[in-house]
Amino acid sequence: MRISAAMSRTPEADLAAMEAADAAGRDLDGAVAGLVIVLVTPEHGEDLAAVAAAVDARLEPQVLLGAVADGVVGPDAEVESGPAVVVWTADLGEGRAVPFRAWTMRPERGGIAVGGWPDTAPGELTIVLADPFSFPMAEVVRRVGGQRPGQPITGGLVTGGQGHSRLLLDGAVHEDGAVGVVLQEVDAGSIVSQGCRPVGEPLTVTAADRNRILELAGAPATQRLRELLDEVDEHDRELLSHGGLQLGLVADEVRDDYTPGDFLVRGVLGVDPETGVITVGDLIHVGQTVQFQVRDAVTASTDLETRLSGAGPAAGGLLFTCTGRGQALFGEPDHDLHQVAGALGGPVAGAFCAGELGPVGARSHLHGFTASVVVFGGDQVAGGT
Repeated sequence: MRISAAMSRTPEADLAAMEAADAAGRDLDGAVAGLVIVLVTPEHGEDLAAVAAAVDARLEPQVLLGAVADGVVGPDAEVESGPAVVVWTADLGEGRAVPFRAWTMRPERGGIAVGGWPDTAPGELTIVLADPFSFPMAEVVRRVGGQRPGQPITGGLVTGGQGHSRLLLDGAVHEDGAVGVVLQEVDAGSIVSQGCRPVGEPLTVTAADRNRILELAGAPATQRLRELLDEVDEHDRELLSHGGLQLGLVADEVRDDYTPGDFLVRGVLGVDPETGVITVGDLIHVGQTVQFQVRDAVTASTDLETRLSGAGPAAGGLLFTCTGRGQALFGEPDHDLHQVAGALGGPVAGAFCAGELGPVGARSHLHGFTASVVVFGGDQVAGGT
């Protein structure tokens, strides 16, 4: 397996595409471009078709996938603003990438149905780029997880803003839905870093209403949070009180002891001391085990390093990182890229996303504030950690 990646920040879209494609092609060194992924910033969004044509003419990929993203990750830099075109290429050897386009439908009986989602064999990794405004990605991965547990799905929600989403599949540009590939007989795996650490003790949900936690361990949910704030040190209390509070849902309830990788982290959307209710970004059920989590730059950096340990050396990777990370979280440019590329040792490219996909426990989920990494030709197996 051979992987290459290149980026051009030239303001003219077609010229940038030519420069990035030519550079990626040189590094591919004559190998077959089994899969090419093109990611562009919103400045080039209206020119995605021209970008695709330039890349297709130079690399002649078997499958061409791409999108407009709020920011892009090149092999040498993360670009959170300004024009950029990234071209990532892979010679998949004996493996292949099977493309698909998925969309939503509204049946006469009501509700929303999804068309075009692929059937997959056990263990086959799905990479998907989806429009957050038109495609119910959270529901799709929930259904897939229920029907085919252990099926790894990775990628992210990508857009140039509402009304400006553009998805690319084999030369055709779509304004909604999702595009992706299923990797068959390809040595690839998924890693998810949620960037949080548990604080306090695991608690059982004893009363809940959809995404509202009414009671934890027999007491109002906010009372348990106040108890936690009294117990932690001043540093954690400051983080928890100023935007660092999250909630971890245990992904595998059959275990007795939990580590950071055992939780599906969800944002705390509201805390109401008068009613004692804590509202979170997922459905909660009675009997579920949860634990409060704290997020900060140090924790996010350490967690990503831990998840990547042992994954390399690898042929390369794809990085789907949250728009809430980058310089806003770490206070410095290129943090996630440097960690991922340093661990894998091969070319890395990707996108900033409005939601990231990846497995935690036996199922894949839609995450936030996460770095989701696809490792090609490394030691990391599909399924995530």
